[in-house]
Amino acid sequence: MRNDPNPLYRERWSIIYTAQVHPREAKDIAKDIGVTVSKVHTLIPRYNKMGVAAVETKGKGGRHRENMTLKEEQKLLEGFFERAAKGELVTAREIKREYEKVVRHKVAETTIYRILKKHKWRKVMPRPRHPKANTQKQKDFEENFPKLVQELEKTKDPEDDRPTLLMAQDEGRFGRISKPRRAWAPEHVRPQVPSQFVREYVYAYAAVAPEKGKMTFLVLPYSNTEMMNMFLEQVSVDFSEYFIIMQVDQAGWHTSKDLVIPKNIRLIYQPAYSPELNPVEHIWEELRENHFYNRSYKSLDNVMQDLCDGLIELESDSERLRSMTSFPHLRIVA
Repeated sequence: MRNDPNPLYRERWSIIYTAQVHPREAKDIAKDIGVTVSKVHTLIPRYNKMGVAAVETKGKGGRHRENMTLKEEQKLLEGFFERAAKGELVTAREIKREYEKVVRHKVAETTIYRILKKHKWRKVMPRPRHPKANTQKQKDFEENFPKLVQELEKTKDPEDDRPTLLMAQDEGRFGRISKPRRAWAPEHVRPQVPSQFVREYVYAYAAVAPEKGKMTFLVLPYSNTEMMNMFLEQVSVDFSEYFIIMQVDQAGWHTSKDLVIPKNIRLIYQPAYSPELNPVEHIWEELRENHFYNRSYKSLDNVMQDLCDGLIELESDSERLRSMTSFPHLRIVA
C-alpha cells in the first residue's frame, strides 16, 4: 500500500487494509478514506474473490484507445491555423478528412468535436473585412496616426490655447428592414418573430471622444454634405472648449468641396474600405444588438424613438463608452 506508485492502486489498498484492521460498515470506511460507498461495496467482494488482481487492474478512464497522442493532435490542428484565421473552416468535415488520413481508418464526427473542445477551439462569428481593404495601409495609418495629429496641431491659430481632443465620427443607417437573430428559448419552443423589408431609413451621425468617454449625435433624414455640415457645426458647439482632431472615413460627403469645416475642427481620413479602424462602428453594433433585434416597426417615428433611446443610454454611460471606443491608435496620442 505504501510503495505502489499508482495512486489508484494505493487508494484501493487503503480500502482493503482499513477493512481488515478495523472492520466496520462500508459508509464509515468510505468516509475515512474519502471515496464513495459504492466503491467500497464493489472492491471488497472483488478482492475476496480475485485477490491482488482486483486491486491492480486499470480503471475505465484514460486514453487507452487513443488514435493520436495530445501532441500529435496539436500538430494536426496547427496545420489549420492559417485557414482558421481566414474563416475557411466552417465545418469540422475537412479536419475529419485529414485526421482519418493520419489514423488510416474512419472516425465519427463526434471524435473531431471532442478533439476541438479539448484543444480549446470554438466556433465564432468572423469579423467582416472588405475584400478591397489594404491591410498594409491600415497598419501604416495606425502607426503614423501620432504624426498626422502633430501636423494638424500646427495648423491651429497660435492664439488658440484650447487643448486637443481626439474624436472619431461615422454615420449609421437604421430602418424598417428587420433581420431575425438567435434568441433564448426553452426546450421544444421555436420562437416566431416578425420580419419585413420596408426600405425606409434614417441616419445616425455620431462623434465620440474615447479619452473623455463622451459622445454627441444627431438623427437626420439623409447622408449628404448638407447633413454633414449640420453635424460638424453641432460637434463644434458641443465641444467648443477643445481643438478637435476627428477621424472620418472617405465617404463623398466627407471629402466634398462644399463641406464647411468649423475653425476648431480638423479631419483625418482613414484608409478606404476600413470600417474596423473606426471605433464608432462599435456603437452601431451595440445599438443593433441591444435595441433592434427581432423587431418590426410600423413607422420611421418608432425607429427614431428606439434609436434615440439607445444613443442617449450610451451617451450617459461614460465608462461603457470609453471601453467600447478606446482603440489603441487613439490611446497612443491621448
